Amino acid sequence: MLLEDSKVQIDLTKGASHTLKNLGIVYLSLYLDHDNFSLTTPDTSGELLKTPGCCTENLHVSGVANTARHLLLLLDINHPLLGHHAGCLSGTKEVSPWTRIIEITFPDSLASAADLQEVQSTLGFLQETLNAPFIGHNQRKIRQEATRLGLLPEQGVLSHDERKALPVIRRYVHGLHLGATDILLFGMISAKLHSLGCDISQLQCDDLTQKWFERMIDIAQAFEPFYMNFLRENVDLKVELEMETSNKEIGIAEEKADPVENQGEVDKTLLLKMDEIANNYQYQELDDFPVKWDSLSDLLKPQRNKVNNTNKMFQLQSILAGVHLCVKHLRSLNLPKIRIVDFCSGAGHLGIFLAHHFPDCHIILVETKWGSLRYAKERIGKLGLKNISLCLAHMEQFVGRFELGVSLHACGSLTDKVFQQCIRSSAAIVSSPCCYGKIVNSESLLYPKSERFRNIIYDHNEFFKVSRLADHESNNENYMKCVDIDRTEHLREYGYQFVGISKLKPLTCSPKNNLVVAFMD
Repeated sequence: MLLEDSKVQIDLTKGASHTLKNLGIVYLSLYLDHDNFSLTTPDTSGELLKTPGCCTENLHVSGVANTARHLLLLLDINHPLLGHHAGCLSGTKEVSPWTRIIEITFPDSLASAADLQEVQSTLGFLQETLNAPFIGHNQRKIRQEATRLGLLPEQGVLSHDERKALPVIRRYVHGLHLGATDILLFGMISAKLHSLGCDISQLQCDDLTQKWFERMIDIAQAFEPFYMNFLRENVDLKVELEMETSNKEIGIAEEKADPVENQGEVDKTLLLKMDEIANNYQYQELDDFPVKWDSLSDLLKPQRNKVNNTNKMFQLQSILAGVHLCVKHLRSLNLPKIRIVDFCSGAGHLGIFLAHHFPDCHIILVETKWGSLRYAKERIGKLGLKNISLCLAHMEQFVGRFELGVSLHACGSLTDKVFQQCIRSSAAIVSSPCCYGKIVNSESLLYPKSERFRNIIYDHNEFFKVSRLADHESNNENYMKCVDIDRTEHLREYGYQFVGISKLKPLTCSPKNNLVVAFMD
């Protein structure tokens, strides 16, 4: 439950509180009607994440789905609006169709609708969903509940086989009971129709969708006047989509990966050229930075099944050496503060470790999974660390400025997204890549990255064949090295003066043991 003295700041986009994503969150907050929730439009100059979002203590949350879930979890970890096992909107937009609908596809299409007819056309997915029979994990229990709600006839009215053949009709998008998704969708639809001077009654819907609207109107009666008042005070009556800043080279866009054609063998001439490039490249030696693990709290040690993970400890120690080099350089620049962002932080092993070793720096963990950040938050509290913040968000939602970006085994193209973020902020980099075989072209990432490698490999599929050899060949070091040399050459093109590839020590601590270190003067 939310503590009585815990205030939750719900952040809306400054100067653009009329965006549909914001209004979905506004609608949900009005429905929850909790005194500790406050709506704000913060000064965006120092913000860490794209809005809408919310903030409580040292935790920052971004995105419609994450924000909605967090508000509900603060009230009750088993809040009814979160559904079975609190699973509503819990998946990321890459794996959950409903999260993607709420975060991207529905607000995009709804915002571009110019009139009532176009709004009508955006509701096809809603009508299709509500007309699909509800089938869940426990169909017997579902049918019992449907009978209680009057959606199925009582036992004895029909034969067992006749009754079993009847489909269970949905009352809401996720089944029989109201969920957070229903409220978010209805809030966006209501705002859009208001901006067009239209009413929900003007929509031409099938019977089941019409009944859904009627139920939502009944639910909203208590707070609808407050919502309409909010719209009148904050909306210029032209609901527009908040467009993402787009830059194809270093911008971070919503990803839609190109399919990879990886049939056939790699050209042997190309492999010889890769071997030549790799053999001529000298690894960067970093000063060893031994860590006295025995003197550290167990909370600072990565563990697996309550046993210290020795390999992970070696990895952290190697990254610490790279971070020391970069922090030493940043301090020489007399910067007012040094902010270190741990991207794809997971449970925070690396970020918490750095927060302990660099108490004068501020560490920011960026992670998409609340379960991982919740564990990190518990450890931070027990350690009493004050120089660390948590961000529950996708990497592209992070917009804060920082001086050093770090990552440990960010999978595939996520490593290159980390580099994009660092380029955007002219920040130093310490990163150990992973899963070379999973890199793919997307709207914001094209491979090879550097001009040097594009002059050697004209077909990106040939480059991907090389990257897959880095994952699957026993003698893969040269292929790993070539992928990372391409990355470092790309960094040089963006003005990084010191760029090197080092190694995690000992080499046996991970099969993916390259470590990229870079900074600008």
